[in-house]
Amino acid sequence: MIKERDESIEFINEESPYKEKAVEVDRTTMSVPEMRRMLGLGKTDSYWLVHKNCFETILVAGKMRIKLDSFEKWYSMQIKYKKVDGPPPGEALKQLSYSPRDIAQMLEVSEDIVYSIIKRDHLETIKVDYWMRVPVDVFERWYNSQTRYRTKEDRERDAQLEQDTVSMPEIAWMLGIHRKDVYAFINAKENQGRFRFVMVADRKRITRDSFMRWLDTQDRYHILTAAEREKLEREKALEEAKNAPREPKNPKFYTIEEITYFFGIHRSSIYKWIKEGTIPARKFGNSWRIPREEFEDWMDFRSC
Repeated sequence: MIKERDESIEFINEESPYKEKAVEVDRTTMSVPEMRRMLGLGKTDSYWLVHKNCFETILVAGKMRIKLDSFEKWYSMQIKYKKVDGPPPGEALKQLSYSPRDIAQMLEVSEDIVYSIIKRDHLETIKVDYWMRVPVDVFERWYNSQTRYRTKEDRERDAQLEQDTVSMPEIAWMLGIHRKDVYAFINAKENQGRFRFVMVADRKRITRDSFMRWLDTQDRYHILTAAEREKLEREKALEEAKNAPREPKNPKFYTIEEITYFFGIHRSSIYKWIKEGTIPARKFGNSWRIPREEFEDWMDFRSC
């Protein structure tokens, strides 16, 4: 029985043509069949990688061998091929760049939003095995240039900042006044420098301590008590009921606001139905109008 030769052994003749001596090949290389088995590839695919010059090869005793250090470098910079039994590919690549999915997970948004950001903000990208990737330094420059999208760590930091700050709508609610009145006293000449502003998730907010210090310096505004808020909200509800429309203005069309008021449907749902073509709608200038009769028939059918 003839014993099968190991591919890592070369045979040479010495002294006699009938005598063979095994010589160990330098283990800084491997054969193409070894690489093929390592990646679980077919013969064609393995030689395609070789001929594509993905890694360095040398000839040893007339046979092609792959340099291990070159192979590992290539393996760490690609994500298409995976070892049958070994670490995942692309370790170095993942340290140097992000995929759209990586970015989506970091920012907790959809991949569609990531692609729109890349296109809108003209982020430089690279292609690896036909897949788009964003270099880490490019992503970091973009990330530091904006405050709308945040990583989990920064959102946690933002949450602490939100506790220490107040927004303009929050001030209006606390004082029981209109938002325009808040902007009026914030921008008043005598109050310049009194309020300290910080940006939290792309929104300007005022530090709570600077707001409270300003509040103590004047006697026009104060934070409403529970009883005062209840009275204010009751008066507001009565005023809204008094001014509420009894019928739509146009006998043929509803506005978005009228559907929201008369049918209790959220605006986002109405826009979604219009976009999907679920309900008929026409656009006049910048406003949508929904035919009353067709919409009411649709609502009757929907409730059946």
